[in-house]
Amino acid sequence: MAPAPADAGTSPHIALGHRPEWPFRAPRPPGPIEPFDLCHPAVPAELDGLRILHLSDSHIERLYPQPTHHHRLLDALARTQADLIVLTGDFMTSPGDEPAALQALDQLARVWRNRFGAFAVRGNHDTPRFIDGAKQIPGLRWLSNDSVKIPIDLGRGNSHLRIVGSGFPENLLDSIDPSDNSFTVALVHYPSEIFAAAELRIPIVLSGHTHGGQVRTHASWLLHTSCDMPGNLASGVFRLRDTVLCISRGLGAAVLPFRINCPSQAPLYTLRRRAFATQNCDSIAAIYRW
Repeated sequence: MAPAPADAGTSPHIALGHRPEWPFRAPRPPGPIEPFDLCHPAVPAELDGLRILHLSDSHIERLYPQPTHHHRLLDALARTQADLIVLTGDFMTSPGDEPAALQALDQLARVWRNRFGAFAVRGNHDTPRFIDGAKQIPGLRWLSNDSVKIPIDLGRGNSHLRIVGSGFPENLLDSIDPSDNSFTVALVHYPSEIFAAAELRIPIVLSGHTHGGQVRTHASWLLHTSCDMPGNLASGVFRLRDTVLCISRGLGAAVLPFRINCPSQAPLYTLRRRAFATQNCDSIAAIYRW
């Protein structure tokens, strides 16, 4: 099915309002990086335009230490400028994969370009041995049920962004200080954390884990999502009350060594200060799917 035409002057990859949906599309070059506007009315004016590159679910394995998606990502990172790099887990697959995964992660850290730092949380496949090794990679900070406030200056005045990290197992309640009202982006592995995030009034949550289903026969019919999220909520940007959840399709593959109709993805979000289309959203609703 051909994509519906985008609004005049708007790339179909960057939605300013309603975004047409179509199945099985792949990122445009430099794929797997895929740009999107990420809108929330609470984005401070000073942070409007902040670019966050989201990497998730590489699943590097010792038998395939340099998969095709890894080399494509290395090439794309060398050509992409971001303000922040965030990783939301599952960089490896099984015990024994740690050396290959650490080598691959070190290669990425040597080529990615960011202004304000790189931050990561653990996924359910990442072992303590991997995390211990990954903490030695320069310029990458791992968060585990804690947070960090980053000074940001995009040329429109000084501001702060709070990054909350709750990997696996998630515990957002222990990760956040409710008395701090800084604009917050939460990093989690499981997208089902949207329910806790909405209760805690966290504006934006970035997650992975589902692989977007990895194998698709239809845009929203998936065999498996590995979590409580149904197929039509397995990848994309969603809203619950005043919380926006972004679920990446991820980069690699697990269990089955391939992806079908579900290409790798590394979303590049540009924060925008923009009102929601509707005032209330008491159940999970799609802003757009991918």
